[in-house]
Amino acid sequence: MLLNIFINNKKYILNKNLNIIQACSLYDINIPRFCYHEKLSIAGNCRMCLVEVVGVIKPVASCALPISDNMKIFTNSKLVKKAREGILEFILINHPLDCPICDQGGECDLQDQSLIYGSDKGRFYEYKRSVLEKNWGPLIKTIMTRCIHCTRCVRFIEEISGFKYLGLIGRGNLIEVTNFANKIILSEISGNLIDLCPVGALTSKPYSFIARPWELLSINTIDLNDNMHVNIRVDVRDFKVLRILPVYNKNLNENWITDLTRFCYDGFKNNRLISPFIKDNDKFYLKSWSNIFFNIKNILLKKRINFIIGNFIDIETAVLLKKITKKLGSFSLKVNLNNNLLINNDFRKNYIFNINLKDIEKFKNIFLFGLNLRLESPLLNLKFKYFSDKNLIKIFNICSSSFNFNYFIYSFLNNFIELKKIFEGKSLLNNFFFSSFNTLFLFGENFLNILNNNFLFLNFFFYFKNKINYSFFNNNVINILNYDLNLENVINNFIDKTYKKKYIFNKDIIYLINSYSFFFNFNINSNLFLIFQGHHNLQNKMIKNFDILLPTVTFFERNNSFINFLGIVQKTKFILFPNKNCRTDFKILYIIFKFFKGLIINLSDLSFNILSLNNYNFNIFKKKFNINKIILNNLNINLYITNIYKMNQILASSLILLNCYKQIMKKYTNFI
Repeated sequence: MLLNIFINNKKYILNKNLNIIQACSLYDINIPRFCYHEKLSIAGNCRMCLVEVVGVIKPVASCALPISDNMKIFTNSKLVKKAREGILEFILINHPLDCPICDQGGECDLQDQSLIYGSDKGRFYEYKRSVLEKNWGPLIKTIMTRCIHCTRCVRFIEEISGFKYLGLIGRGNLIEVTNFANKIILSEISGNLIDLCPVGALTSKPYSFIARPWELLSINTIDLNDNMHVNIRVDVRDFKVLRILPVYNKNLNENWITDLTRFCYDGFKNNRLISPFIKDNDKFYLKSWSNIFFNIKNILLKKRINFIIGNFIDIETAVLLKKITKKLGSFSLKVNLNNNLLINNDFRKNYIFNINLKDIEKFKNIFLFGLNLRLESPLLNLKFKYFSDKNLIKIFNICSSSFNFNYFIYSFLNNFIELKKIFEGKSLLNNFFFSSFNTLFLFGENFLNILNNNFLFLNFFFYFKNKINYSFFNNNVINILNYDLNLENVINNFIDKTYKKKYIFNKDIIYLINSYSFFFNFNINSNLFLIFQGHHNLQNKMIKNFDILLPTVTFFERNNSFINFLGIVQKTKFILFPNKNCRTDFKILYIIFKFFKGLIINLSDLSFNILSLNNYNFNIFKKKFNINKIILNNLNINLYITNIYKMNQILASSLILLNCYKQIMKKYTNFI
C-alpha cells in the first residue's frame, strides 16, 4: 500500500512500512541521529532525530514513528532546530572536551552535530562525571566517559552477534554501558562495534594514536581472507596499511566484516619471503632472478613437473597454469577442499556455492554436515541467523562437534550414527530430510575430509543424489562450503598415502604455488626437486625440504580477478608496493614456461568466459554405495578448524591476531 506524505511542503509517495527517518533518507533529506542504525532495532534513546509533525504538539522521534497517509512533516523548522540544540546540550553535559587526543576526531558524529546545533559556551558548572574503563579485549579500546548511551553496541552484540555480553546498569546520571560477566568482548565480528560507536567511546586498540583520518589515502578493494570476498576500504599512509574498514554491499557483507579481515593488515609485511633463494649443500643462498631462472631452465629440460596450487590464486594465473599443464601433458593439483578432484579438473569445481544469498529464505529446512558455520563463514552465518530469528527456516546440525551457536539450531551427534539412521529410515529427521521440497544441504570440510580418508566421497554423493528427489539435485540444493575458498587444508588430513605414492612421489619436480602444505614432513624421495613459490616464509621444519624459493606478491600488491564462493567475480587493487625482488605468480610462470621451456602461450589466449565458470556439475562415479562402510567404529568428525586466526599465512603472520588467540585461550571468554 502506498501513502502520500508531505516533507517540508513537498509531496512524496512511499510504502507504508517505513518510519519517518527511513522515508527522509530515501530522498536524501538528512536527519541527525546517534542511536538509530538501519540494521539494528529501534531504541529512541538519543532523541536527536526529532522532527515536527502537524497535529502533534511536541516534536517526535522520527526513528520510532511510522509514516501515515497525508502526514505533514517538517525537518528544518525553528521548533525542530531549537529542540535539537537542547538535546545536544544535554548530551554534552558529561562528555569530556578531549577531541584533540580522541582517535574518533575527524570522523565523529558528535563533532559534526556540534558544529550545526552546538553552542559556543556551556551553561553547566557542575563537575563532569567519569566512568571506569572496561576490558573488552585486545581489539577494542574503551573510554566510557565519552559514552552517550546510544546502546548501539548493546543491540549489536545481542541482535547481530547473538550473545548477551553487554547491557546498561545504573539509573539517571549513574547509567553506563558495561559487560555483566568478567568476559572480554571477543567474537568473530566484534570489531564492528568500533564502526557503530558514534563517538570516541569505542575505538580500535591497534590503531590507537597511529594516524588522523585526513592523513590517510583510502582505496576500495576486496578481502580474500573471507570466502565472500567482502568489499573493504584500506587506509594507507607512507605505503603502510594502518586500518581496514567495511564498504557497504547489500549483496554480500552489508555493513559488517570479520575481525580477521579488519585486523590482519600487519600480516602482509611480517614473515615475508622477499628474495629468491636456492639450496646448495643444505644451505640457502640468495640469488638474482636471472640466476634462478637459469637453474630452473636446466632442471625443466631434464625432469617432469607437477604443480600443487595453494591459496590466493587469481583467475589469470589459474588459466595460465591450466594451459601450461595441458601443453606439458602433466596435471595440476588443487589441494583444496577434497581430494576426489585430484585429477585434471577445473580449479572452480571444488568450492562453488550454488545458490544466491537472497534465496536462503526459500528453504524451510537447512542441514549442516560437519560444518562449524560460525567460524568457517561468519558472514554467511549472519544470513542464516537473520532468517532463523524470524522463524523462516529450521537449521539442523549433523555430524559436527558442538560449539556455541548464536541462534537456535537442532544439533545431533558428532559422528555418523545419526546419518546412518537417516538413510535407513529410522531417524526422526526423515520427514524433514526426504519429504520436504524446500531443503538445503550444506557440507563442510570436516565432513568431506572424513569421507575422503575412507575413499567414500564420490560414492556418497552418488547415493545421495539417488536418495533425494532428482529435482533437488538440479536445483542446486547440495552445496559444498570451503571456509576459505583460496585456502588449502592440511594435506595429510585428507590425502591418502596411496595417492601420495601414485600421484606425487613418482614425479621429478614438485612445484608449489602458495601452498604451505605439511605433507613434506613425510619422508621424501631424494630424487625429487622441490620449488616453492609464495609470499610468506615456510615454517622452519618445512623449508629444509625445498630446493628453490621464489618470492611473490600478496593480493594487496597486484590487480587481479578472483571469484568468491557465490560465483561473483571481483578485482583486487594495487595498494602496496612489494619488495623489489618480488614478482607476481603470473609473471614468474609466464617467463619460465615461455622463454625457458619453449611453450608458445599468447596472452590473448588467456581470456576466459565468466559465464562458463558458473556452470558447475558434479562429476560422480556411478558405483554402488554402501553406507555401512562409513560407520567405522562410530567414526567421529573432529573439527580441524579450531584456530581461525591461523587459517592462512597472512593471518598466521599477524601479531594483532596472535594476541587475540592468546586471549581466547584464557578462561574468561566464551568465543568458541
